[in-house]
Amino acid sequence: MGGEGSMMHAVNSVKENRKLLKKRKLKSVDDVFGKKNSTFLSFKKSSPKDILRVQKDMQLQKQRNLKIQVVSFLMTVLIILGIYLLLS
Repeated sequence: MGGEGSMMHAVNSVKENRKLLKKRKLKSVDDVFGKKNSTFLSFKKSSPKDILRVQKDMQLQKQRNLKIQVVSFLMTVLIILGIYLLLS
């Protein structure tokens, strides 16, 4: 019968993997996530003037994006309509 060699290889592979699992060291929580007090973040304080400027910039960007989306949608509809009319 064929296949005995491949089955023996599968059994040996499982045994070797089991041996490797026994050698594995367990990681502590600090090794995985880092120490609790090791990171300190400091944020710059913003003035109300800076906040208003950023808000205005975001509104302008939102308006630009909306215009681009509307124009690209209309162009797509016109192109599809043109192709449909040419083919029919």
